[in-house]
Amino acid sequence: MPVDDDDTRPLTRRERVRRQTVDEIVERALELVDAGGAHSLSLASVGKAMGMTSPALYHYFASREALLDALVVAGYTDLGTAVEGAAHEAADRPAPDRLAAVAHAWRRWALDHPRRYSMLFTGSRRETVDPLESVGPISRSMLALVTTLQEIAPDGGAGGASADGAGDAAAFAASGTGAGGSGPARAAGLDEKLSHWGRSLGAPAGTGHPALRLALSTWYRVHGLVSLEIVGAFDTMGLDGGSLLTAEINSLVSEAGR
Repeated sequence: MPVDDDDTRPLTRRERVRRQTVDEIVERALELVDAGGAHSLSLASVGKAMGMTSPALYHYFASREALLDALVVAGYTDLGTAVEGAAHEAADRPAPDRLAAVAHAWRRWALDHPRRYSMLFTGSRRETVDPLESVGPISRSMLALVTTLQEIAPDGGAGGASADGAGDAAAFAASGTGAGGSGPARAAGLDEKLSHWGRSLGAPAGTGHPALRLALSTWYRVHGLVSLEIVGAFDTMGLDGGSLLTAEINSLVSEAGR
């Protein structure tokens, strides 16, 4: 029997019906996002798909933004499940293979759900803070990435950085990138933020800055490639996104092992 999220008591019949209705509203709304994008979504269109009036829909979602929050949570959960599943299926394979499995699972989900992906990462909500409920699913995906890269570069990698990130920080300082302060100060500040990010993910104690840097680098390279692919940027170039992603992963593994 379904139970309430906040305790272990059984749900009443009214609560079960309400939850089922909310789930169906989210499902219908995601179908509308798939058809026309999040920008075209309205409570009226969702109500029509549900066979409900707009005022009736307000009994379940107070506003369009509240409904979009629920769709974002559902999207991140689905993406996170796909990535975690790929990591689990590849658990007995070498770390570079697991990294490839995670990256390609991310790409496959984006290609299967391009408008949901845009809603999550590149849509009109980019200045809106994602609901807290979305943090867990996507964090688990990033944790799979971090732990895999820690295995690939346990002693630093990426130019011989030490496990505490000193070599990597020196390289960052020498690059002269970033704003404000000296290179070493900027590098230390970045490493502090990366450490905080790693802890928020639940990364194992001892996860080094190099693995966290590589995880961040992997994510924005995969995300950038996928974002270009779903808008057709590679079509006129005759390039295959899967092959490009494989090349990126091979490059990342090489960087991690240097």
